[in-house]
Amino acid sequence: MDANTLLVSKAHAEFRKLRNGEVGDNLRAQGVEYKTIWGLESYRLKEIAAIFLADETLSVDALRDLASALWAEDVRESKMLATRLYPTDAMDESLADEWASAIQYTELADQACMNLFSRCQNAAEWVAKWIEEPSDMKRYIALQLAMRLDLTNYADLADAIARDSSEPLWLRTAAHRAATTLTCE
Repeated sequence: MDANTLLVSKAHAEFRKLRNGEVGDNLRAQGVEYKTIWGLESYRLKEIAAIFLADETLSVDALRDLASALWAEDVRESKMLATRLYPTDAMDESLADEWASAIQYTELADQACMNLFSRCQNAAEWVAKWIEEPSDMKRYIALQLAMRLDLTNYADLADAIARDSSEPLWLRTAAHRAATTLTCE
């Protein structure tokens, strides 16, 4: 068993130890579909991330490899933990685009924006690209990033999305929140 497999197993052991079946059941009832849902809250994932980030024996490459392996799993908590562990300097546009394209739920989009994308050097460029995408989720991610980066030049575009009745309600709601946030002084 290689070192990365051991690290993934260590993460899974933490998930098992802290699992919350009630949260997992509620997520499934709301239509969230992953192969595995442990039901961990965000603060629990932050605690688990701290364990790995404090391990001085783990190099940046090891953290990158661990985060990549976790992201590849169809496990809610693995993907969310990956957003906390992936080194921001190693996240290039191609990989960011790949990860953003794979996101299916706003919860994971919010975590990716907060923990990873907003901390990357080229995040503002990704907003410009993703806001024009046909994918509703990519545009949602762009709106979330615009708010996190305080990119006020996207307020009018967010407002236009919020007012477009052909857009899904969840996206219009997020766009309205972004437009309001980006125009407040």
